[in-house]
Amino acid sequence: MNYRSNRALAGRIALAARSASGPYSRRVGGAEAKRPAPVRVGFIGAGSVLWAYLQMIDRLAPRGIAVAGPIGARRREIWDRVLALRPGAELVATAEEVVGSDVDVVVILTPASSHAEIARMTLEHGKHVLVEKPFAGSPTEGAELAELARARDRHLVAAPFVHLAPTFRALWSAITDGAIGSVHTARGLYGAPRPDWNTWMYEEGPPADLGIYNLKSLTTLLGPVAEVVAAETSTGSSDAGRVPDVTHLIARHETGALSSVVAGWEIHAYRRPGLELYGTEGTANLVGDDWDPRGYQIFRAEERSWREIDSLDPTWLWTDGLRDLVVAIREGRAPIASIEQDLHLLEVLAAARRSASERVAVPVMSRFDPIDLRLEPAERGSSGQIHDHTRSPDEQR
Repeated sequence: MNYRSNRALAGRIALAARSASGPYSRRVGGAEAKRPAPVRVGFIGAGSVLWAYLQMIDRLAPRGIAVAGPIGARRREIWDRVLALRPGAELVATAEEVVGSDVDVVVILTPASSHAEIARMTLEHGKHVLVEKPFAGSPTEGAELAELARARDRHLVAAPFVHLAPTFRALWSAITDGAIGSVHTARGLYGAPRPDWNTWMYEEGPPADLGIYNLKSLTTLLGPVAEVVAAETSTGSSDAGRVPDVTHLIARHETGALSSVVAGWEIHAYRRPGLELYGTEGTANLVGDDWDPRGYQIFRAEERSWREIDSLDPTWLWTDGLRDLVVAIREGRAPIASIEQDLHLLEVLAAARRSASERVAVPVMSRFDPIDLRLEPAERGSSGQIHDHTRSPDEQR
């Protein structure tokens, strides 16, 4: 598999951007040096996910990287709760007020069925967009958004951001470098109890809100999917049994590798790696869920022993896509993301729904060029650098 890397180009762009004029300046060695203003971030949606993204803002704001802008909360009855938890928050009632403000980035955290419509409106207002998964309701809808983002010269990035975790990137490097030979089989699992605060999450089906994490990870590790077989069932717990809440999916990747994903809204606990990969020369496991990696394990057949690596950054947050986006904007580089891969995932989800309904194997026609996720030496760090697990490594140096 050939991996595309834009990191060298991004580095040159970032260097040029840092030398360009910006709205703020500071003194360095008696000379005037410019630095960009903080990126202003607005939010549409004030549900449970909002607080995780605000936690990321709170990491970036003290260093002048990003600041929070308006929060669009349609239901006035939750305004008091938001203000109680975050005094001084700028609350507005509509998405239009957020996209019409002076923000640079809009984060879309609304129910999935509204993602595409709000993303389109945001791009048309000239804002960069981060949208929770799935970022559109169909591959066609997603392709239209990607084209609009290109036409407006705006970034469009979609969750999940599992590929940004340093621990996952280290595992990616080991797999790519042949640590376990050629991968032929992989397994993923992600489940949770059905949420009691909304219905739209489980009505989308387990793959769209749960399995998409594993699918993002597996396609990042193994490349595009060529064919999908899926089956689903209902435990009878959701919507009088009419909504499937457990899905099993088998994907045949373009490389020939097979991967399987189990996703369910009635999985209350499990003790197994989030991801397992089996190769011709060994085995690799991602410890913990792929959105919360705790480390990874490598078994090499020739050594007949396991090697365990702790998390490279236990403070890593699954909202890290916001950090990467605002830093990319400030540095004048592309985010470490591939909207083509996210489009591919939309087609995989559509294929899984069709396969489960028609009980047939469904081909997946789209492809994408994988991103090179190899860590730079400065990004690898060491466990000794992290003495306060409430703060990220770059705040402890």
